Amino acid sequence: MTQNTKEDEWAEYLPTNCPPDAAIAPKYETFYRLVKQFPPTDDDFYSHRKLYPRKRFNTNECRIRSLSIFNNLDECVKLLKLPLHKHKKIVQLILPPESGIILQTGNNSTHYSWWKKATYNPIPDCEEIVKK
Repeated sequence: MTQNTKEDEWAEYLPTNCPPDAAIAPKYETFYRLVKQFPPTDDDFYSHRKLYPRKRFNTNECRIRSLSIFNNLDECVKLLKLPLHKHKKIVQLILPPESGIILQTGNNSTHYSWWKKATYNPIPDCEEIVKK
């Protein structure tokens, strides 16, 4: 799946050959994401590149412009123990095909990169997961 020529198809500008050909549309699977607050705001669904335009990252530009999601709640709970994330919340999302495309990325088999479509607003679909 190569990038569509329509600039406004994706929530953010994507480089050539991004998203990767191997990425697929989600099929109403459940995913989890860390957010700053509940209910989340638009900036909870901005890529690292949009949030930190001048920062150097140790991965490729396509991944930097994706959103990290997990298909396993326990992985998000583990992240909350890190100082960077200890004040965040976990939301659950059931992603429809029109939300964008996803690809399992990185060494953690539960981590996915999500390239969000510009027309999809995830906020109404978020449910807060309360940690016990």
